[in-house]
Amino acid sequence: MSRGSILVVCTGNICRSPLGEAILHDALSAQGITVTSAGTHAAAGREAEPVTIEFASRELDRDLHHVGRQLDQSTAESTDLIITMTEEHRSWVAKLAPRTVRRIFTLVELQHVLALLRPDQTFETVRELAMAASRLRARAGAGGTSTDIPDPYGGPPEGYESSFRTIAQTCALVIPALRTHLQIDAGEPHHG
Repeated sequence: MSRGSILVVCTGNICRSPLGEAILHDALSAQGITVTSAGTHAAAGREAEPVTIEFASRELDRDLHHVGRQLDQSTAESTDLIITMTEEHRSWVAKLAPRTVRRIFTLVELQHVLALLRPDQTFETVRELAMAASRLRARAGAGGTSTDIPDPYGGPPEGYESSFRTIAQTCALVIPALRTHLQIDAGEPHHG
């Protein structure tokens, strides 16, 4: 049974969002959650940047096979939870598909919002969780600090490493929260 869908969005869909997609896909796809990614100004048809592929191989122990794709309105509207890398991406998606506005979060913002849900709050679908999280958005304000994960494209190797580490670390906080609130077994043997 499908529990819902997650779309990860950045600009070119060849650096940040493919990495976020890979991490979330590996953690959630076995539980009936579809995870994809797209770009606001995608390098459509291009493979992920070599540095992204190398990071995935080194840090996630996985081969990353990804081709950039452009985000369109129907994809956005059919997705239950949209995770962007920056506030600008969030605004862009909201303009493209206004009906999705309550289901769009930056990755860092999502981490803060999920932390405000009560541990016993559970949801059948990703969309129900996203809608509940949207009601907490104002309370999860980042205190005036940016929730953006900088675009490393075309910059020095350390910029890629910094952005990718932020994505991996934030996903490592988001995934257990998603599992808790969607009542997903984290993979431990069930005793009972």
